[in-house]
Amino acid sequence: MKTVDKALSVLDQFSMENTEIGLSELSRMAGLDKAATRRLLVALSKHGFIEQSSDTRKYRLGHGFLRLARIREATVPVTRAAQEVANWLVEQTNETVHVSIPGAQGMTTIAHRLPNRGHVVNIVPSQILYYHATASGLAYLSFASAETANKILSMKREKMTEATVTSKPELRKMTSTFRSQGYSQTRNTFESDVSSIAMPFFQDEHDPAGSIALALPKSDLTDGRRDELLPFLKEAVSRLETALTGLQSS
Repeated sequence: MKTVDKALSVLDQFSMENTEIGLSELSRMAGLDKAATRRLLVALSKHGFIEQSSDTRKYRLGHGFLRLARIREATVPVTRAAQEVANWLVEQTNETVHVSIPGAQGMTTIAHRLPNRGHVVNIVPSQILYYHATASGLAYLSFASAETANKILSMKREKMTEATVTSKPELRKMTSTFRSQGYSQTRNTFESDVSSIAMPFFQDEHDPAGSIALALPKSDLTDGRRDELLPFLKEAVSRLETALTGLQSS
């Protein structure tokens, strides 16, 4: 593993659940020895990407990411547009909405909104939505170019639940079906008792720019309810594509 890969592996361990991590735990999580982890932390600290708490002596993400995030958002204001669309879709459907973009291992949530009622699916924004196990990931995979799809399908896949599909032939069959029907649908594949439907959205690339998904308690996503939700999901995709490209989506 190259030094840059190791540094990124260290950074990947931080999440909303692990905002501060000690050296020993961080080295274990990243699969590196303590000496190598310490060297990487020192290098990342010099550039502001890692900080050490003076109280706990644990490490956390530094201010260096704020500057890059501002530059990224100024260049492609996808987060703001995605949140506006998520807000609109919740108002139309009264269901949990999340918008995600592709990353190394899966999709990353950039916007989400929960309906103002009980018995809904909660969202953990920092959680990786694996390509093979989530409606968001499968929507992306279904509409990705052959090169991108082959790259994703060459990655190691783990079963998140008993219903998670990990077989490459089965995944190819699923994604072919999803591409034909225009949306992905999952049940219990990432979390038990959760069903989801998702559609990809595009900018200028051959691959999707991301996915918009609706997540429901398993028993709520009947065929009838799905058919009610799909037009709103399609309209949400159109709104986001128009916001990002300035072109009216067909």
